Amino acid sequence: MARRRNRKQKRPLSDGTFRPKSAAGSAGKRRPRKDQPLKPRTVRITALLTGLLVPLLVIGLMVLGANPDHSMPCAIAAVIVFIAGLGGLMALRTTGWVLWPGVVLGIALLVLPMRTFQAEVIAHRGVRTDAVVTWADPERDRRGLVGWKCGIRRADGTPLPHGEYSGSGCGGPSSVGGRVVVLADPDDYVPPVGTDYDLSFLGLGVYAVAGAGALWGLLTLAAARRTPWKPS
Repeated sequence: MARRRNRKQKRPLSDGTFRPKSAAGSAGKRRPRKDQPLKPRTVRITALLTGLLVPLLVIGLMVLGANPDHSMPCAIAAVIVFIAGLGGLMALRTTGWVLWPGVVLGIALLVLPMRTFQAEVIAHRGVRTDAVVTWADPERDRRGLVGWKCGIRRADGTPLPHGEYSGSGCGGPSSVGGRVVVLADPDDYVPPVGTDYDLSFLGLGVYAVAGAGALWGLLTLAAARRTPWKPS
């Protein structure tokens, strides 16, 4: 006896007739969602926090990080604030034209304030201090060149906070025990530097930090003015 088929056979369609697509298949293909317009109050608050608070916080944290005791936590906090600022820019302007200018300005805000503040302190408060080299270790700079970093203490035997420097008088193991003259901060906030420390970028660094912060604010304002919004 022939085996009965439990499955129903589909009847063939007549010419010119098409089967409708299943609901599951159509639901699997999602249409691209349009950006939801923001309320004016949301735009104003986001623009204010992103354009004003972000550069002030990043610059302030990197200035605090000029002290080697606080450099690592301050740098981490500044990077977090910077990433949040990029998120605010992208929320104001969902297209990608603000991303790369924001990244460039953010990197400038992360790099320039620390060195500029250290140079300002040394230039205005640095005191020539006699020191003795206590150790010397080789190190590589960003270009891969081998240099030397030396530990120092005051010539009278008292410790010198943040007593590490690279410069004149620090040239290898033979420098240990030798005397050097460094510029030290009386409050010991920034590390000492050699007397040959280059301060030529001092004025340009201050203007560069201020300019990067101002350009970040203008970029945020431009993004906010082009943000689609809906009446509250």
